[in-house]
Amino acid sequence: MKNMVHLFLTLSLLVCVANCGVAREQIRPQSIAEREGVFQEVTTTGGPPPGFADVVVKASLKTHLSGAGPLAKFQNSPHGGPFYHFTINVDGQEVTWKVPGQRENLPVGNGRHFPEEGEGMRYVLEKKIRLHARAYSIFFGVPEENYSETMTVNLQGGKSYTLTFQPIYPRYKWGHPASQLGLLGFNAVFDNTSNN
Repeated sequence: MKNMVHLFLTLSLLVCVANCGVAREQIRPQSIAEREGVFQEVTTTGGPPPGFADVVVKASLKTHLSGAGPLAKFQNSPHGGPFYHFTINVDGQEVTWKVPGQRENLPVGNGRHFPEEGEGMRYVLEKKIRLHARAYSIFFGVPEENYSETMTVNLQGGKSYTLTFQPIYPRYKWGHPASQLGLLGFNAVFDNTSNN
């Protein structure tokens, strides 16, 4: 049984390493600002003025603590570190947010397992940007996870939207909460949050 676990972790690591180069090559060019004035970060609570739209970008993920978890033996792991970086690029304007981690210990389910149970480091991004009303190509990347995704959104004037990136973890295995086994990706959810 121990050999099967070792084989599974080794194969998982090989698949991850093979995919890392592809995602890294997509993140690098998107991390370079080609334009300015496409969007601005706003901190006001009010809605957008006519002709503009607001998008709240949210992302959250949990990793094992630094030096802990089944993948801890791999050196230079960003998991559990003090910060994670989240990059967006909207039609050529780029910003990378450095998000601090918060130590978290969620209780283990009673017979049921939840992906983010147990002890780990939580990283939460929530930023609001304002753009002119029209269609945009939005790139989202997490360099520490070698993850990137691009989507197209159509924004209407005077409306507010939420673009949420929900983490997707491997299944719970052999006493390890899913969030400690790594990140498979994100599920992007784009919602109109305006009341009108």
